[in-house]
Amino acid sequence: MELDTESCVAMIREGTVFEASVNDGAFFVTIMDYAHFACTAIHNGHRLRPELLANCALDEAQRLREEDPWTADVAANMPITLVANDSRYEYDLNRPPETCVYEEAWGQTVWNTPLTDAEKAASLAKHEAFYTVLGALYEKLESLHPQVLVYDVHSYNCKRPGMGDVPLFNVGTEQLDTGRWQAVIDHWVEQLGNIQLPGIEVRAAINEVFYGRGYQATFVNRHCPNTLVLPTEIKKAFMDELSGKVLPDVLEILHREFEQAITAHAQYFLTQV
Repeated sequence: MELDTESCVAMIREGTVFEASVNDGAFFVTIMDYAHFACTAIHNGHRLRPELLANCALDEAQRLREEDPWTADVAANMPITLVANDSRYEYDLNRPPETCVYEEAWGQTVWNTPLTDAEKAASLAKHEAFYTVLGALYEKLESLHPQVLVYDVHSYNCKRPGMGDVPLFNVGTEQLDTGRWQAVIDHWVEQLGNIQLPGIEVRAAINEVFYGRGYQATFVNRHCPNTLVLPTEIKKAFMDELSGKVLPDVLEILHREFEQAITAHAQYFLTQV
């Protein structure tokens, strides 16, 4: 199903179960049940608009290095998922509108020639469309449940100078109300630490590599008082982070174990109302 932003919001407000490509394929929305929890993979995408691709100073491998491929697969099969298809190099959904369109990123110039005002405006409109749908969804879920939980799934590179011993899972809590949610956060970290992967050391940590400073948590804090976003970073142990090639056997097990962790944690969350 193909939907524009307005139609997607209308279906959410009506409580319709659906699966759709939204805003010309900018992102996918899957709602199998209006459950009390959702999963997002907002850096999964690799797509650039044709006019931007022609002007991009970075090749595909360079872009892929800082994107989060396969995170949609890790978070698949959940009752509610939102997956970005556009690259964060077009507009970064985990940055506020003021800084979501990069000129330089990770020390590299992104565009051969500066973007025009019209090109920036088109990217900003897509950023706004995503958060319009996201806000409508969380508002709907809050109308149905006393508390709502969001697993905000990302991945990160570990083959960088000075990285050292980094955890497989990192939960960023800097923007979270730890006075209210600490038990829920600790239980999530515990569930992540119980995951088992063949030949891979599993360790889960809080604020060790990333601190949860992304815009989705900021947005939710401003607009959705009874929704908890858990920014969760996964070390790219399930792929070759330099080439982007997936390790299918590891990804399959990670997905299964991650799904079990979410199921157990989401059930625990219900006891904390």
